[in-house]
Amino acid sequence: MRGWKGTIGAAGMVLVLAGCGGNSSEPKSEPLGKDTGIRYDEPQVPTVKGMTCDRVRGSLRYGLRARTEDSLPKHKGKNDSEEYTCYGSDRISLANEGRTVAAPHIAAEYDLYEAVPDPLKTVKDVYTESLAKESERTLVGEATTLTTTTAALTCQQNVWNSHPMTTCLWANHGAVGAVDFFPPAGRHPDISEAVNRTKELIATGLVESPR
Repeated sequence: MRGWKGTIGAAGMVLVLAGCGGNSSEPKSEPLGKDTGIRYDEPQVPTVKGMTCDRVRGSLRYGLRARTEDSLPKHKGKNDSEEYTCYGSDRISLANEGRTVAAPHIAAEYDLYEAVPDPLKTVKDVYTESLAKESERTLVGEATTLTTTTAALTCQQNVWNSHPMTTCLWANHGAVGAVDFFPPAGRHPDISEAVNRTKELIATGLVESPR
């Protein structure tokens, strides 16, 4: 788990509440399509409606790392892993030792591979190794697992250092990722909204390789 590094310590953090949450309809699953052969040169800054996203720079890191199977063939391109944060207009702040630091609404990680033969199996394995076994996370409720025509996702509400989070792990045939949603209203971000945002991140955060 990457956790908080650099100038911010994990202990003693208190959320300064901002913004408000919303309810969405239950996410629906679609049949996962066959591997189309699409692969990726590198990640790119994703586009998320109503938010500003950028590459993570410096020593500060947010979010959960997606631990994947060693059997997945390594990516041969120039950049096989990248992290991004996305901020909305209603800022989220963390107070620690008398300091207040802005937190992102979304922390997203992308890891590229030459092939992910079974995205659904992979995302379940990543969930088990990355989130279910993470000692700093307490799981809340049941995980939601679904497929789209191109990817498999598992999303789970959890608590990290007293902060109510929602985390989505995903895999398609060329990449694996982890997305942490920080609470804009002091409560767990809605699963349906997290699913939709994760779909946006997958669709806009990857540069396809020419074939």
